[in-house]
Amino acid sequence: MRVAVIGDVHANLTALRAVLSDAATIGCDAIWCVGDVVGRGPHPNEVVEELIRLEIPTVQGNWDEAVGMEREQVGSIWASPGAEEWGHASLNWTVRVMDDERRAWLRQLPATLRMEVDGRSVLLFHGTPLKRNEYLWADRPSRMYARIAADEGDDLFCYGHTHETVHKMVGQSHFVACGTVGCGSHSRARYAVIYLGQPDLAVGFRSVDYDSSGVAADLARAGLPLDLLRVPPVPHPLEPEPAVSETG
Repeated sequence: MRVAVIGDVHANLTALRAVLSDAATIGCDAIWCVGDVVGRGPHPNEVVEELIRLEIPTVQGNWDEAVGMEREQVGSIWASPGAEEWGHASLNWTVRVMDDERRAWLRQLPATLRMEVDGRSVLLFHGTPLKRNEYLWADRPSRMYARIAADEGDDLFCYGHTHETVHKMVGQSHFVACGTVGCGSHSRARYAVIYLGQPDLAVGFRSVDYDSSGVAADLARAGLPLDLLRVPPVPHPLEPEPAVSETG
């Protein structure tokens, strides 16, 4: 079985369609989405409608939750006050232009989604299984991955939020960060392809060209800058490890 894992679409319909076409061309049997369907980009209603139409299993990202619940913040750290201002503007604009039915769809998305696929347990989430807005960066200590694997017990973990492409094995568990469909600096959409064989599992990443000129024009019409789809996520400060007391 060949599965396309997409995420961080960020309301970029042109990039999403390019990825869906590429996934069909290479013969993917299924598509999974790890969240942040909306936010930043200019096509929130259209992207949601495409995922609904294709019945793509999708988990809720922090932007999806913020838009669905009409929050004032998305739970992100921004690189500068100016970037933060545009992030808030994008959130407010997205809430305003989305219709009630599609915002309701965002609200009902699960934070995690567990599936059994060809004898393997698969867990989809956006940031980490416990927090949508926590970044599971590739360079996080291996003990963090090991803790997730031990707590959840799945064979395959698929996630997004960092916009990185990562395949990491911890024990018998595979961790796959799928990259970003809608955000990037060179008009390229990225996603992961997972080959679920017996007994092997293989992971690859694909980068697909798309024409971003129309996306830029649509953002400009919305009064939003193209940088919203160019600025990468900013790492949260690492929380200190809990102290271990010693006795005796």
